[in-house]
Amino acid sequence: MTDDCSKHPINIRGYNSIEELAEEIGKLNYFSNKKLYGLLESIYKRQSGGDGTIGNKQLSSDLEELSKAFGESVAKAIEKVCNTCKKHLNNPYKE
Repeated sequence: MTDDCSKHPINIRGYNSIEELAEEIGKLNYFSNKKLYGLLESIYKRQSGGDGTIGNKQLSSDLEELSKAFGESVAKAIEKVCNTCKKHLNNPYKE
């Protein structure tokens, strides 16, 4: 089965390029990024289930692996960043 990916846009409304979006995300408070990455973990997990349901087993498996990366290694790394930042903030971000 092939997918023309038409339901997956290449840009986000309000941004001229994916690079512009990445720059804006990179400027976010690290605690907001932590939440964003957690949401992406959930989204990719959901997409994995959807692709598995329609028989796209390889894509489902790959998305599950991506979801786990956000939930494990990325989560661990951003948690370290957040913990370091807490030490240097006068008014720590409330999670």
